[in-house]
Amino acid sequence: MTLCVVTPTSASVGKLLWQDNFDSFNNEIWNVDIGDGCDQGICGWGNQELQWYHSDNVSITDIVGEPGNRGLLIEARKESIGGKGFSSGKVHSKNKVSIQYGMIETRMKVSSVDTGLWPAIWMLGTSTASWPAKGEIDIMEMGQSEQARTDAGFPNSDIDSYTGSNLIFYSDDACNSGNPTCAASVAWQTDNAHLSTTVLTDRFVTYRLYWTDTTIRFTVEDQGVEYSMFDQPFSISEESDEFNAPFYLLMNLAVGGNFTDAKMNHQVSAPLPGKMVVDYVRVYEYNGQGEVKVGNSTEPEQGTFGVYTDLTQTNNKLTVGVDSDIYVWNQNSLSLGNITPFEGEQVIAWDYRPNQWFGGGIQARQPTNMSEFADGELRFRIKIPKNVAFKVGISDTYSNENWLTFAANETRYGLTRDGDWAQAVVPIDELAGPLIALQSLKSHFSIASVDGQIPRAPFSMAIDDIIWTGGGVSTAPDSDNDGIADEVDLCPNTPANTQVDENGCAIVAGEFGISQLSTKSIRFYVNSNQWADVHYQINGGVQQNVRMNMNSGQNELVINGLNIGDEISYWFTYLKPNGAVDTKEQRFMISPATWM
Repeated sequence: MTLCVVTPTSASVGKLLWQDNFDSFNNEIWNVDIGDGCDQGICGWGNQELQWYHSDNVSITDIVGEPGNRGLLIEARKESIGGKGFSSGKVHSKNKVSIQYGMIETRMKVSSVDTGLWPAIWMLGTSTASWPAKGEIDIMEMGQSEQARTDAGFPNSDIDSYTGSNLIFYSDDACNSGNPTCAASVAWQTDNAHLSTTVLTDRFVTYRLYWTDTTIRFTVEDQGVEYSMFDQPFSISEESDEFNAPFYLLMNLAVGGNFTDAKMNHQVSAPLPGKMVVDYVRVYEYNGQGEVKVGNSTEPEQGTFGVYTDLTQTNNKLTVGVDSDIYVWNQNSLSLGNITPFEGEQVIAWDYRPNQWFGGGIQARQPTNMSEFADGELRFRIKIPKNVAFKVGISDTYSNENWLTFAANETRYGLTRDGDWAQAVVPIDELAGPLIALQSLKSHFSIASVDGQIPRAPFSMAIDDIIWTGGGVSTAPDSDNDGIADEVDLCPNTPANTQVDENGCAIVAGEFGISQLSTKSIRFYVNSNQWADVHYQINGGVQQNVRMNMNSGQNELVINGLNIGDEISYWFTYLKPNGAVDTKEQRFMISPATWM
């Protein structure tokens, strides 16, 4: 065993940028995960974990032996909940706090992990890419399986004296039948850990991540001495450029799973309840680098936004290979074509192989706030045979997507197909439909074949000059200065400093409810500064379960694309001081008069 003692680096560590000392639980910083991951398409959280995460397992506690100091407590318990045999807790800062570079330091302690407990403090990229292409930074993990400790060079090591770290990213070289995600793990069969001479449990230990635009290294301060986890810092390359983007924080205490030697409930031998206490998380400048963004601070795009264009004048635009990527979803159906661009030097040109579905699109690497374009238009040029049916769509970071069909041999949205370039102009309110969160957009343009209408003959197609237009703040008169233009203000002469909704009317004093904004849209609201979910169905369709958007101490969600006579059934789940509550189901019908 080689001990890598770190030479003091305080000269490289700069000012404190951000911290949470957990004197109280700050809902403006942390989200609490609930469930087993199935609602996110990753049952068992992708690792066959055995616990059900619950808000009751997350709290703030006094730190024993340190009068006046408090910390975050995550507790794992043996209890039946959600079809699982254990409960535990997990918090994360997604859409609330993001970090890019710097020295991240956390002080924490955990009870005996034995077999089955898996405490971790880690980070995921804010990128719109899927895992592992968004990147993962594991600052600390304990509870590793015997085989993992052996592969790292520590056979027969005491599990409570062992801690490790890791980096995961996408690599073509890592792709194989046993690793279909192509996840490259820096810790794979290498020394990525620290083995203490004294158990690391039931005492506070300090972990640090030193992160710049070129290197990453992990350390642990054990009884006053700082040790490196890896023999050498990790060098960030073009292949691992996931680590040149912002990340958000996660902290959890998992029970069992592939990482541990407890694949089934009866194999968990760790004493329960297990406890993980985090004293603080701090971010400092390091080597002159470090940035922390608090809040969902993505500024809304305005004016004209270029999705894929060379020459069209725009206020801002995506650039493929820099802040966006072109994806082809079925490599067997599309290959590169050679149609001449409509404008500039770049074009998306494909040749289609018959009798199979096709699809692809442009995806931004970071979420984009397109909320100012709700009344705008998507404009794109396309060259495609008139007898080919296709659909275009967009998607947000909450996994919502919406599609509009262009039937074969029909003109829609002004698109006339005569064998030459033609333009379609699509209203954003129709493109977004009732579900798309324009404030957090992932894909600004996608195209695909229509189910049941697969082309039977080869053809060539091209797409160019894709732009969003009509985004911007209204400059219309606003006599009562409530932020709502007079021409659409349904409640004129509102008293000063009154909080109003989108109609310029004072926000309803009730705790929760629904309001109709127009014959096409409604607004769900919960007057609470804690998290809230809305569950709703439109005309008896599939139930949608959506985390509402926090805005000025109130949760809200606007649904567009409705019609007069549509019936909405809905209920809420939201956090109150004494725990989460579910409201009774209620019904609402879109009326031609309610909003007038």
